[in-house]
Amino acid sequence: MKIAIVGAGPRGVLVASSLLNQYKHRTNQSEKLEIKLYDPYGIGGRVWRTDQWEGLIMNSPADQVSLFTDSSVNTKATIFDGPSLYEWLATDESESFMKEIGFEETTIWGTKVIKGNEYPARILYGAYIQWVFKELQTKVPHNVSLEVVKSQVINLSNETDDQVLVETSEKSEVFNKVVMALGQQDNYLNDEEQKLASYAEEHDLTYLQPTHPGDVNVDDLPAGEPVLIRGLSLSFIDYVSELTIGRGGRYIENDDGNLFYQPSGREPKIIAGSHHGMPYYPKPISEKRYGEMLKPVFLTDENIENNLENGKLPFEKFLDLLKLDLQLNYYTRLIDDAYPFKSATEFKRAFIDATDKQAVIDSYGFSEMDSFDWDYINDPFKDVQMISTTDYQMVLVDWLNSVYSDAMKGSKSGPITSTLELLRDYVPTFRKLVAEHRFSNDEFVRDFRGSFLRDRNFLAVGAPALRTAQLSALIRAGIVTVMAPGMEVKPKDGWFVAGSPKRNTDVFKSSVLIEARVPKADIENTSNPLLEELKRNAMIHERSLKVRDEDTGLFAVDVNEDTDQMLTSTGTPQPSIYIWGVPLDGIRFATTASPRPGVNDPNFQTADKLAGLMLGLEVADDVRMM
Repeated sequence: MKIAIVGAGPRGVLVASSLLNQYKHRTNQSEKLEIKLYDPYGIGGRVWRTDQWEGLIMNSPADQVSLFTDSSVNTKATIFDGPSLYEWLATDESESFMKEIGFEETTIWGTKVIKGNEYPARILYGAYIQWVFKELQTKVPHNVSLEVVKSQVINLSNETDDQVLVETSEKSEVFNKVVMALGQQDNYLNDEEQKLASYAEEHDLTYLQPTHPGDVNVDDLPAGEPVLIRGLSLSFIDYVSELTIGRGGRYIENDDGNLFYQPSGREPKIIAGSHHGMPYYPKPISEKRYGEMLKPVFLTDENIENNLENGKLPFEKFLDLLKLDLQLNYYTRLIDDAYPFKSATEFKRAFIDATDKQAVIDSYGFSEMDSFDWDYINDPFKDVQMISTTDYQMVLVDWLNSVYSDAMKGSKSGPITSTLELLRDYVPTFRKLVAEHRFSNDEFVRDFRGSFLRDRNFLAVGAPALRTAQLSALIRAGIVTVMAPGMEVKPKDGWFVAGSPKRNTDVFKSSVLIEARVPKADIENTSNPLLEELKRNAMIHERSLKVRDEDTGLFAVDVNEDTDQMLTSTGTPQPSIYIWGVPLDGIRFATTASPRPGVNDPNFQTADKLAGLMLGLEVADDVRMM
């Protein structure tokens, strides 16, 4: 049997690992197995390349990333045990391997002081992925081959039901099964972006379109000149890091623990903003033990079932249950943190048992500034109307310092950030709600995929806390200026001109505009050559839902949800072609999350099931697919 895996990032390597594992332990090994992974970037894929700037860091702690299964995982395969990223970095073997692939001595030395709850450089995860693949190659049975092909797959076509032609620009080859394990893809520019790109070309400006920051060369951006950045999420943090410490600036810790930024003199003047006007909440210092995830007290299966109406969970009821969990955690942590003469244990028991939850909260006499207010957490400056850019820096720095202080208390201690941590811990619950279609089509598209997903990203998918402290220092040093909410950008008089007209009359102009966001998964607008060709040949199409009698696209590739087999434009399953990962984002939840040990991670479950299906073996029951 010949199997092609398109994509050699973490998902592709997991599929290869599970194929080898199940072939070795669940078949008689009589039929030869040939596995090829296709990726123009090689093992690790695009995001985890080892040749990118090492200052770009991961968004997961080192001890919460692994490519090896464990006893928590619901699989049919034998457990394939091995070190987490953190455990591997501590070994002599990792040192030897990183030398082998050309890492600098200073980089290798730095890995020896990384703690399990720290956020390592992305290149270190890339090295770990490469090492895991090398380990797989040393363990293949005598009648199995495992190889990587550094080429872009440009088309797939069915020769027969069990023969798929895989085409690259160099050659074509027939396989029995194909799984597309794709990560983040670029999209074509939308109308506004194309207008800005064309204007830049006409007026000799620099326009950097939405893409992965690790792929962008910012070395030529001039020092001391204004640079506009639109977007304040993770990509913004990456660009700011490259334009500051990436240019020789450094941070010094003051006696009071705050950071002070010492410029190199090669930084540009960064002017950034977004519609929301705020960077994401920081990730708190991790206090989680192996496999530790808090489970809902109120957003439980039982309560969800009890609140169904015609088989659907009203979105408002979903939010009510979720907010009760958030309130319970927040006030419990707040008592431990700031109210030493009150009992968190007694509060927790009373809150869970009470019919009137607010009465319990009121009885504890919390100060008004300590009240849990969901609207203000989602928009801390909702009452800020007209405000100058200068005054906004002061307000924003105060907020950054406050949430940083909370985040440094830890993911089980800081009242605010430990509460927002639940929005990550509850991902299995969110995934189950999506997989079981518990929301009406209208509320799924408008409320869950719309407002809730946007809010969750802001609250729970931010950068590590260190980056928040660094941003505060950069603003205080005058290197970064963040515009008030409502940023608008227009091409005018040979410049990119930005302002926040609903908040102030300040105007900024620059010859450079950076779109600091990674393109969202959008099958209708993708510029990935393989997905484009499959779409043109009607081998894939966009999943849609009926919303108020109209078809509404979900931007995701349509698949058989039980098997992840691609569906043609007529809804016919492709018998030998599977797809998982980011292109399914519109019908799955949190598809970019790295595999985590000890929590029955769905990355492992999906790889196990896909490998079993391709090998024609029995698969595990109740698998949660990514």
